Amino acid sequence: MRLELTQSCRKIMSMGLLSLSVLNSGCSDSADADDIARGGMCTPGDVLLSPTPEAPAAACSVPPSPFSSLIEAGGTARAATTEQRRAELLDPSRITVVTCGTGSPFPSERAQSCLAVFVNGKFLLFDAGDRAQNSIENLNLPVTDIESIFLTHFHSDHIADLGEVISRSWILGRTRPIEIYGGPEVEQVVNGFNLVYSADEAYRIAHHGEGVFPEPLAAAAVPIERPGPEGKVVYESDGVRVLAYSVDHSPIGTALGYRVEYAGKAVAVSGDTVDTPGLRALAANADVFVSEVMNKSAVEDMECAFGRITDVRLEKIFADIRSYHIDLPELARLANDADVTTLVITHLVPTPLNAAQGDVFFTQPASTIFGGTLVLAEDGTEVVILL
Repeated sequence: MRLELTQSCRKIMSMGLLSLSVLNSGCSDSADADDIARGGMCTPGDVLLSPTPEAPAAACSVPPSPFSSLIEAGGTARAATTEQRRAELLDPSRITVVTCGTGSPFPSERAQSCLAVFVNGKFLLFDAGDRAQNSIENLNLPVTDIESIFLTHFHSDHIADLGEVISRSWILGRTRPIEIYGGPEVEQVVNGFNLVYSADEAYRIAHHGEGVFPEPLAAAAVPIERPGPEGKVVYESDGVRVLAYSVDHSPIGTALGYRVEYAGKAVAVSGDTVDTPGLRALAANADVFVSEVMNKSAVEDMECAFGRITDVRLEKIFADIRSYHIDLPELARLANDADVTTLVITHLVPTPLNAAQGDVFFTQPASTIFGGTLVLAEDGTEVVILL
């Protein structure tokens, strides 16, 4: 990454503060030494750097210490496991779907919306809500291989960890750029995360050197205009196609669902939506249909409970959210009509606290309607399609 000095910083250099440099020009030309020291006169994106200390040589003992030997053994085992896991997931003879985040905006132990699809050696990620990156790493998914991210919409529970996914994949060794697809606002969102993490990236490059941390590959936004309910191809590579469809999560203007196609197989991703023509089109004959779901009867009970304790704010919120999510019976009927083979339900509202609640809220009522394979997703649930 190129280091540039603006006029204001040259003033400081001429004053003998040779240790100060600025990453990416933009400091105000009128700034003086005190302004720069306070950091108040540099525009967003500027990074102040001071000299990087040299690390002293490690005094490695022979034989190694017990702790060092423990770390060595653990690192060797972890590397072997990681490589085996990577080979399994990127195996081109199968499609693997992993639910890396199955929660909703309501607090729970689950990560928020995150879905990984591994197809023909590609790692495609759909949404990255809060704690998505932790989940990806805990599940030992090959984060450095992420090629593209597809955002369904820009509610925080679908994008909160996008910056961490971009940053951590680079920190851990990603060497390819990431393209991030979404509605027209995707440029605003991606540029914002790129800006927020620019200082962190500059610090790491300055500290460790470009041999360890090469110039960061800033994420590139790919806007998708309203694709309509019939859908349109937004990504195509090595026989893999991703189609975007307009769904309805009003008042959001551009809410999207996606369909991944390869070798005659299809994985459908609902996004947040009610029952719409676009949702039915993307789900048609899908081998795996991953859909959000709400048990509206249970949510209505929650609304009534908050009404009785005169919590007007929560009563209103629980009333409103029923208007833009799909109800469990609706989803089960839609999946039946669409001849879906496997229905994976995620983004669960209300979030079940245990298996018994999941059975009562979701599995039992859906199973009476949907005749295919029903999967109540947890973080880490995997569904494999053999080719």
